[in-house]
This record gives sequence, C-alpha cells and structure tokens, in this order.
Amino acid sequence: MKKIVKVFAAAMALSVLAGCTDATAKLPDSASAVFSVGSKTVTKGDIYAMMNASSGAVTAVNNANRVIARAEIEVTDEMKESAQSTMDSYKTYYGDTFTTYLEQMGMTDEEYLNDYLIPSLQAEKLSSKYVEENFAKIISMYSPRKATILNFSSEDDANAALSELKDGSKDAATAAKDHNSTSTGTSSIYTLESTDIDSTVRTVLNSSKPDDGWTMVPASDSSSYVVLRVDDSDPENFRDEAVETLAALTNVQNDSTTYWFKKYGFHIYDKTIYDAVAADYPDNLVQNLPAETEEPETTAETTGE
Repeated sequence: MKKIVKVFAAAMALSVLAGCTDATAKLPDSASAVFSVGSKTVTKGDIYAMMNASSGAVTAVNNANRVIARAEIEVTDEMKESAQSTMDSYKTYYGDTFTTYLEQMGMTDEEYLNDYLIPSLQAEKLSSKYVEENFAKIISMYSPRKATILNFSSEDDANAALSELKDGSKDAATAAKDHNSTSTGTSSIYTLESTDIDSTVRTVLNSSKPDDGWTMVPASDSSSYVVLRVDDSDPENFRDEAVETLAALTNVQNDSTTYWFKKYGFHIYDKTIYDAVAADYPDNLVQNLPAETEEPETTAETTGE
C-alpha cells in the first residue's frame, strides 16, 4: 500500500503541470484495478480522485515550495545539524512509532532527512531572502526603527524614570527596575505592524529621531505611560536585525510566498486543485496576477525534485 501512496502522490504532483481535459487532470490508466472487495473494484482513478480532493492542494503547494526553496536557499552545515537533531529527537520521543511511520511512507531515515526536514529549513529562509532582495521597498512600507521602550502604570514613575534617563544618572534597565516597570530596557526593532505597543506610542515612535532623546508618552487609553527613545532610525545600520523582524511579519510572509511562486511560474491546470488552492492558499495562486515587466532569470519546474 505504501508504494501505491507514493505513486499517486507523485502523480498528483505531476497533474499540477500536466495537460488536462475540461480542466481536470486524469491518469492515463485510471481504469486499472488496484484491488477488489467482493463485487466492488477500486481503480487507480478512484484512488487518484480521492487523494486529489483530500490532499491535492497541499501536495501541490508543498512540492512547489520545496523546489523553490532548493533553488534559492543553499543547504548549510547548520541546517544539516539542525535536521539531524530533529530526526534524533523524533526517534527518542516516538521510538518505534516513528520507525513504523517511515516504513509506512516507504522512506528511509536519509530520505526523510533530505526530502522533508532539510527542505523545510530551506523554506523557512525564503521570507528572509525576499526581504533582502526587496529591502528598500519593504522598509518604506513598514518603517523599522530600533528603540528602547519602558512601560509604566504610574505617571509619577514614568516622569521619575524620564528625569533620570535625561540627566544620565541611570541607564534604561535600572530606571525601569527602580520605578516599578517590568520592561527590560533592551533596545528592540519596532515597525508599523508592531502590535505590542500602543497606537499612540507607535505614532510618536515613528515620528521621532535619535536626536530627540527620551520622551514620555501617555497610552491612548490613559491607563499606562511609556518612556521611549529612538536609538536608530536608519535600517541600514541594523540591517540583519531588521530583516529578521520583517521576515517574521505575517503580511511580509504572505507577500514573500506570492513573490517566489510568481517568479517560478507556478501554474495549476487541474480545476479541483485550483479551487482548493484558491480557498486555502490564496497567496500561492499567482497565475492570474499581472505579468512582471522583466522575466525572472531563473525558472524551475514545480514537479521536479
């Protein structure tokens, strides 16, 4: 049975780019019997239709994503070590259950490592590479800034900390601790999408400059007070940290998916898979988007490994 599953998974992946009739891909030998139970015979076409409906979309998207990641992201020693560590932890935690799972899937340890674990680590890097390649555009959209933000529940505490910070008698961590704040005083990256700061505070943050020094801002609901300083407003000065922060934003990850799938010409011909991808993976469905003015330098089939 495991060989049947692998064969039909491969057939499903191929159907994404295969020719089709009435926008529905079909197996050339769909009438071939696989097994019978009493008077009922199950054909290859029956199994394909079931698998196509239940997992065609996720199979197509995952296979395409794996191919794109392999083309764009180099496998590092760190990835290999991380994948091996994950494999070892699975074996330790699940024991024979994990071994049985691999056997049922018809995979060896090495195949699971190289075909699933390492590609998943490569895929995680696609968002960061997207940010790197489109850095100027993305920072103009999200305005990343490096700042130190201290939260206080009392206006008196906030003003006392502000005074000490302005005269330099205390650093941020000490001022926060001495005036009942749980803030660490660590400089962090904030963007227009940061949800861990109040809207009023975010507005002040994005209009301030390092030369402005420390300032106190009441939260929009007047229930708390923030003392903040913009440490650096030029993302080029903290590029690596900015890339990491921006790549973690949901909207950026969605845009990254569209960017890569469009670059590699991901196209679905099977209507069943098309409808499922449109419903569950809209950012991956790029074939109806306007064409780029310049063709990508590199293309890769989304059915190969």
